[in-house]
Amino acid sequence: MRRRALVAALLCAVPVAGAPRHPPPPPRRLERRSLTLTDAQDVPVVHVARGVPTTVTFGQPLRRESILLADPSESFLSPKATDSTVVLIATRDLAPGAVATLTVTLADGTLVPLLLQSVPKAADLAVDVAVSLGKKAPPESVSGLKAAVLQLLGELDECRGDAGAAGVSKLARLILEADGKDAAPIVRQEVHRRDKQDRVLVEVVRAYRLFGLTYVVLTLENRDPSAPWAFGKAELAMGTGRTSMDVAVLAAEMDIPVIAPNETGRLVLAFRTPASGTVTLQLLERNGTRNVRLEGLAL
Repeated sequence: MRRRALVAALLCAVPVAGAPRHPPPPPRRLERRSLTLTDAQDVPVVHVARGVPTTVTFGQPLRRESILLADPSESFLSPKATDSTVVLIATRDLAPGAVATLTVTLADGTLVPLLLQSVPKAADLAVDVAVSLGKKAPPESVSGLKAAVLQLLGELDECRGDAGAAGVSKLARLILEADGKDAAPIVRQEVHRRDKQDRVLVEVVRAYRLFGLTYVVLTLENRDPSAPWAFGKAELAMGTGRTSMDVAVLAAEMDIPVIAPNETGRLVLAFRTPASGTVTLQLLERNGTRNVRLEGLAL
C-alpha cells in the first residue's frame, strides 16, 4: 500500500508534457473609418473597445441635447459632444453579440442611428459619418423608423432598469437635482463634517432617510492646482476594527464626472440605513491614489 501511494504521488508531481498554452489575444488595430448612412442600408456599426476613446464626426452640426446613448450594460461613460462630434469611452468591452445604440439628431432634424459593438481584432479611434438620406429623413423613411425603434428600445431598457439598484440610482439623481430647493423628503439630517486629505476638501453636508435607505450629500473641492480629481468608487463600513461590517453602496451619483483644479463637485451616495452606530466612508479616486477616508461618521 505504501508503494502504491508513493507511485501515485510521484505521478501527480510530474508535469504533463505538451499541455497547450493559450497565447494572449493580439492587440486590436486602431482604425479610422468612414461610414455612410442611407435609407437603403442597415444601420452602420461603430467598433468600440475598453479604454479606447472613439470620436464620431458628423459632416454637419448636431443638437447636443438630442444625444441618446442606449447602454443597457452600463459599459460607457457619459458621451462628450461638440457642435459636430461625439466622443464615446467604453469602460469595458461589450459582450460578444451584445450591442449598444447611439442616436443623434442633426441640426436640420435628421435622425442618425448607430450601433456600437466590440470585435476582437479592431477598434475605431475615429469614425467619419456621412449622411445621404431623404430631406431631413422624415419619420416615415426607413432611417427614421430605424432610429425610432432604437430610441424606443433604449427607453425600454431604462424602464426595465428601474427595479432594484437602478431605481435607487435614479432617486439619487433626483435628490442631487432637487437638493437645496423646495424639496420635502421624509427625514432630513444636517451633518456638517469637513476634512481635507491629499488636497481634496470633502464636506458631508446632509443625509436623507426614506424607505429604509440613506442618501448622503457630499461636496468635494479639488485643491490641487495642477491635477484633476475623478471619483472612482465609494466604500462604506459600519463599526471599526475586526468587528466592522461592510455596507453595500447601492448608488453613487456626481454632478460632474471630473473635478478640475479649484473646482467643487457634489456627490450623492445611497445605501441601506445601518441599524446603529457610526460608519467609515472611503472615497477612492479613479486611476489615482488621492483617496479620502472619514471615520466615525454619524448618520
